[in-house]
Amino acid sequence: MSYFGEVKANWRQLAAATAGLSAGLSLSAYTNAAMAPHFLATFGWSRSDFALGGAIALLTFVFLPVYGRLTDLAGVRRIATIGVIGVPACWVAFAMMSGPIWQYFAISGALVALGVTTTPAIYSRVVATWFDKARGLALAIAISGPPLLGAIGAPALAAVNRVFGWRSGCLAIAVTTAVIGVVALVLLPAERRSSQRADRKPKNRNDYRLIGRSPVFWILLAGVLLCNVYHSVTTSQLGVMLGDSVSSADSVAVLVSVFATAVIAGRFACGLALDRFPAHRVAAIAMGLPGIGCLLIASTWDSYAVMVAAVCCLGAAWGAEGDVIAYLVSRRFGLSIYSSVLSILSAAIGVSSALGAVILSRMLRESQSFNGFLALAGIAAVAGSALFLLLSRYGPNQEVSA
Repeated sequence: MSYFGEVKANWRQLAAATAGLSAGLSLSAYTNAAMAPHFLATFGWSRSDFALGGAIALLTFVFLPVYGRLTDLAGVRRIATIGVIGVPACWVAFAMMSGPIWQYFAISGALVALGVTTTPAIYSRVVATWFDKARGLALAIAISGPPLLGAIGAPALAAVNRVFGWRSGCLAIAVTTAVIGVVALVLLPAERRSSQRADRKPKNRNDYRLIGRSPVFWILLAGVLLCNVYHSVTTSQLGVMLGDSVSSADSVAVLVSVFATAVIAGRFACGLALDRFPAHRVAAIAMGLPGIGCLLIASTWDSYAVMVAAVCCLGAAWGAEGDVIAYLVSRRFGLSIYSSVLSILSAAIGVSSALGAVILSRMLRESQSFNGFLALAGIAAVAGSALFLLLSRYGPNQEVSA
């Protein structure tokens, strides 16, 4: 089957994964950026306290490995259903907040606990199962769903917030994610028998022993931890951070839309590159882009053009990382443990992001500026991206499987 023929033949599987991811937790980077300024303005929460909410991402380390393992054993549909119901319910709860910041923290915790079942660690298994030659492109298409919806929806959500109020904006998010999530479940195909492990016991410790013995896994883990310290400023803090450099809410909304567009462009460029060039080199470039973006924003160059360039770097990197990690896992580890490995690495992204949020919160207590944190996160990203070059020591066909 030809490169593009594989995409054409498996359009339904690709559409299901794309829709599922679009309505899932990954959309929060764009919805939170639009809603956070309204939360702060309405309830008077401090920046430092609000930034501490990013530490809730630590819950991914608790829940995602469990869901990833269950996905390898039970299939995508059963696990994804949890998030298809849970994510809209959480946005309805956001609309009902009355003021105490603990309400925001509690709902955000529930959103992570339920929403991780709609992340690439779960839905990308569909792509890894049905695609081979065009796997990089297919992953790029699927993981581009959230930023595409974010690029289209950010200005529309800003308009809803302006005309009807932010509570109506939360309800609009809930309805949109519910409808798209149900479409994804309808489109999902039955699991291929070759990808199921019915003959294996649910608790096979040998799988994790094999993963732990793989130097590739530890390189990926270290790189992921360093390269994602910046993550909190591209989720709940993006709108607030950009507001320090541009004056109007509409300008911030445009930059959020630019960010989402850059995410899409980064994913497609990365996906095509992964199918054609050494994956470790593509990974090093893609994962190093946050460093450039963070350092540009932290610099004294505050022109709108520089902000656009910085946001493009952050967006391209934020978009490419999901594609890169999923691709590397699919090529270096057997499909039978695909979601188990990817869920651990995805959880590590949450841990890195949470630690970054704690550091950011402490820095904001000393100064209202994001610059110190951005410099630290930028340097970490550059160092972490260099680690991916170490993968060249291990042949691309040295697959780890159970």
